[in-house]
Amino acid sequence: MYDETKPVDKNVLYKINKSTRVVFKEQHEKSQEVVNIDYCLEEHQYAIYANEYRRPEIDKNGCKTADVLSCVFDDSNKKIQSFIFDVKSDISAFSDDLRKENAMLTAIKEVRDFIEQIQMERLHKNSFLLYYENEGYVEEENFGIVTKSFEAEKFKNAAERLDGILSGEQEDIPTLLFLKLQNNLKPYEKEISRLYDFAEQMIKVAGKLYKLQVFLLTKKDECCYQITIKIKADRIICNE
Repeated sequence: MYDETKPVDKNVLYKINKSTRVVFKEQHEKSQEVVNIDYCLEEHQYAIYANEYRRPEIDKNGCKTADVLSCVFDDSNKKIQSFIFDVKSDISAFSDDLRKENAMLTAIKEVRDFIEQIQMERLHKNSFLLYYENEGYVEEENFGIVTKSFEAEKFKNAAERLDGILSGEQEDIPTLLFLKLQNNLKPYEKEISRLYDFAEQMIKVAGKLYKLQVFLLTKKDECCYQITIKIKADRIICNE
């Protein structure tokens, strides 16, 4: 049971029986990101909240999780509003010049790793929602990212450049260097579609395309960025 007077432990499912605020914080050396999650619950509704949740029998070594797993249950209508999101300080923090500082590889890996986290967290979620599904509950799945900046054009540019190189579009570099670049990028061919989707704020999870909800943090002071997300049984709202 969730107790607002006590700290939240990782990998624990907390049940929330009344409207309340849960605060998620990610601390860095010189800054902090704060996500206020406001649960707005009505009669016959409750929520489940967890940080970095994984199935109990799964070894945490090598097991990816997302920062937050949230589910709101409406027993009267047998509906579940699930929401998985991860906090990425600045998902767009790679160079605009995709030829510099491994910028393109950074873009590829940021998107790939984020989607893998979401996919794994969904599996962890499904492991306990199976019982509700058996009782006839219908789930609406939501996936999101909380970040300081989301520059869609940069991900589109990365997709176009990767697509062009692997398609053989000669870059303004010596042929041998281009062939080496092409060979090095070959393992990332399947990431092209992921990058294009991500630029459109879409992600593919378990073979299905979902709208990616993007929540932008607001700077509150020199070291704190913050956002408030309101969660109801029928929708998710960004307050600030």
